Amino acid sequence: MRNSRNVDFLRPDIRKLTLFGILSFICIGGVIQTYVFIGEESGIPKPPLYDTLRPFDLWLPWIIFALPVHLIGRLLNFWWLIEYFPNIGFRLPLASIIYAYTISCWTIHVWDRWLTYRGRRRVISIGIASVLLLYLPIVFQPLTILSYFTKIVSGFIFLSLILIVYIVSIYGLYRLVRAYMKF
Repeated sequence: MRNSRNVDFLRPDIRKLTLFGILSFICIGGVIQTYVFIGEESGIPKPPLYDTLRPFDLWLPWIIFALPVHLIGRLLNFWWLIEYFPNIGFRLPLASIIYAYTISCWTIHVWDRWLTYRGRRRVISIGIASVLLLYLPIVFQPLTILSYFTKIVSGFIFLSLILIVYIVSIYGLYRLVRAYMKF
């Protein structure tokens, strides 16, 4: 019975699925936006939704979000598995999507279990303030072009969300390790 409780945090609910949806959007959008580095000169056709997603900043948030997946994949030499990922005009970031679901569930679990109201406010403040420091030079420039404004605001929101997810998740791992170290 205890083993089934260990993975109860993976049981879906509306908040976990909402966070998963946003993180999956970042993953898929980031992969699609990678086309900007390949270009049309390469002869590779544009991925679906490339032009639609162009005004949003998804590539950098995806890279930062998927960094643990890439580091672990490189460390454990799992890159040969990419051949088995679905190809729908681009390689579906399956590992990133699985990671997105797992971290969404873990984040909501930690949020509910270990963070107080005051702790939640602190985490949100730290996440937003950290990303704001990155965006300060950009914020003081005149944002006259709507697509540029959309790119800045979307990047700020997505990076803040990812940083908040990381802070909550790492805090949860700390609490988990601390709880098991007592035994």
